Amino acid sequence: MKPGRALAVLLSAARAVVRLARRLAAALARISRAHPWTAATVSVTLACATMIAWADMPLAHALRNHLPPETFGFFKVLTDIGLSGLWYVLAAALLLGGRVLAGFSSTIARHDQFMNLARSAWFMIVAMATSAAAVQLIKFAVGRYRPRYLFEEGLYGLDPFGVHMGMYSFPSGHTQTVVAAMTALTLMYPRYNLLYVIIAVLVGSSRALTTIHYPSDVLMGAYVGFAVTMGLRRLFERKGRSLRIDL
Repeated sequence: MKPGRALAVLLSAARAVVRLARRLAAALARISRAHPWTAATVSVTLACATMIAWADMPLAHALRNHLPPETFGFFKVLTDIGLSGLWYVLAAALLLGGRVLAGFSSTIARHDQFMNLARSAWFMIVAMATSAAAVQLIKFAVGRYRPRYLFEEGLYGLDPFGVHMGMYSFPSGHTQTVVAAMTALTLMYPRYNLLYVIIAVLVGSSRALTTIHYPSDVLMGAYVGFAVTMGLRRLFERKGRSLRIDL
């Protein structure tokens, strides 16, 4: 084939690829507008798959080998904020307190405010529990080995539908818990939104920085916690009822 002919063929192929890319981008944009949660789920899943294939292993080794001990120690302590018991106790206290105070209220308006507090606290509990169940199902289906098995035994990969749940890390349960809790609190009492975001980011980051989880575990855990909580919001706010606490 003559050089001029070969160049023409290459240019034609390049234009075809560009046209295809534009059509795919337009199709994805339409899907995103019509089905934003579907688009978000697909995007996060693809991002996690990409990280599992190419990024998580080198990042885990880099963090284990180069993170300063002082930084590791700080985040090792901080990561316990993501323990589910802390947030369930808080939500249960708000639920019980709201019900008790409603019973002692002297006005109907005050009674309704405290009952709304109790209902919002129940929403927080349901959001954390439902997203936790989703995380456990994904862990069982994916069966991804935790980073410590990479460091100790050289294991990196998946064991789908296995029976060793304690070995699996995808998604991060601590991250799911704290993101679900912070998302619920954002809807309930938005005055401290910045604080909620900081807590969620610090706890999620701590799971990867201490190499308890891979970065993609954290990403998916955060997405599950957020998506499930926002989905349940529609159920709890039907008929115009708000989760926002006004006391």
